[in-house]
Amino acid sequence: MKIKEKVLEILPMISINTKNEDIIYQRDLVVRTDKQYPKDIALTFKGANCKLLDAVQPGDTVEVTFDISSRKVNDRYYTTLTAWKINIVESKSFAATAAQNAAPATENGNVIHPQ
Repeated sequence: MKIKEKVLEILPMISINTKNEDIIYQRDLVVRTDKQYPKDIALTFKGANCKLLDAVQPGDTVEVTFDISSRKVNDRYYTTLTAWKINIVESKSFAATAAQNAAPATENGNVIHPQ
């Protein structure tokens, strides 16, 4: 599945010890939907895919490809969204730079032309 939303926050990487004494690294990306009633959605990147979040910043618009899985623990179901691909659709830093370049600088209401 895919989702295209704005990044709310990127959580720090954590390590989890498994029953087999292995260590799994994971990092969560939280996006906020752009709907009438916005929802926050956490997507989990695991292992080597954690590095995919290094280039992402809060405020970026991203398209994330993920899998949905559920597991039953003590008669309750828990669902995980495991992300494995991310594309930056619009970078917050790129948008800010473009806005600065598009707006002419003014001084006392007069446009300053660069020389």
